[in-house]
Amino acid sequence: MAPTRHHPDQRLDGKVSSGEHSGPYDLNLGAAKTYIPGFVNVDIHERAELSLDLGVDRLPFPDNSVRTVVSHHTLEHVPDYLFALSEIHRVLMHDGALLLSLPYATLTEHHLVNPYHRHNFTEHAFDFFDPDLLRGSAAEEGAPAFRSVFVRFTYMGWFGMAPTALRVWARRHLFNVVRQFDIALVAIKDLERPVDVSEARARELEARIIELKQLRTRYSTDEDDVASKHDHASPDRRSGSHARSARGRFGRRRGALQRHWEIRRD
Repeated sequence: MAPTRHHPDQRLDGKVSSGEHSGPYDLNLGAAKTYIPGFVNVDIHERAELSLDLGVDRLPFPDNSVRTVVSHHTLEHVPDYLFALSEIHRVLMHDGALLLSLPYATLTEHHLVNPYHRHNFTEHAFDFFDPDLLRGSAAEEGAPAFRSVFVRFTYMGWFGMAPTALRVWARRHLFNVVRQFDIALVAIKDLERPVDVSEARARELEARIIELKQLRTRYSTDEDDVASKHDHASPDRRSGSHARSARGRFGRRRGALQRHWEIRRD
C-alpha cells in the first residue's frame, strides 16, 4: 500500500510542529514514481506522501531532526537546487547522511539534451561545500557545509572493464563514459565537531544506498489493479506473467553481471 499523501501545511506538518512525531526522520526527496517504506516521501507531484516544491518550499521539519536524506535523480530537476540543498542541510543532524544519485555531467543523450535537467554534476560539484576544499572560493557566506564520504560511478560499455587509470582519464576528458554516479555526503553543522568519513562509514553508506534502491516501490495505480485482476482471471495472462517473470529473472542476472563491471569506486 502506498503511503498516505499530505500537503506540507496539513497533517504531517502539524504533527511535526506539534512534536507528536519528533524524529529522527528519514526523507526520500523526489518520490513522484516510487516511494521508500519507512521514509517520509517528498515530491512536487501530488502522488507523493508530502507534496511540495523542493526549490521553493521549506521542508516542514525542525533543524537537526533528520538522520538520512536520499534523493534519486532529483536535484538536476530543481531550478534552485542551492535552496534545496540549504534546506537539506538545515534539517539534517550533524554528521547526518545525504545519499544522492545523479546523472553524470558529460552524458549527452539522456542528460545534456534533456530540457528538464537544469544542472550538471560530477563528483567535484560538492567540493564547493567542503570547508577543507573549495567552500569559500566561490560560495556565498552561510553556504551549507558537506563532506564527501564515497563516490561510485556507473560506467558505460567497456569503460567499466578498463584499468583504473584509463577509466579516470576517460571520465575526465571524454563524453559518455559515465552514465550516473552515487555520492554519499555528511552534513557539517559545527566546524569544531568531527564527522565520520572513515572507510568503514563509506562501506556502510554504500550498502545503504544499494539497500534503499532495492526498497524503492512503485505507487500502485488503478491500471495496475485492473491488470492484476486480469492476470488472476485469465490462464493466457498467467502464462504471459510467467514468461515476464522469467525474463525478469534473466534481466536481474544480466544486470548484476553488468553492475559487477560497470559500477566502480575510483
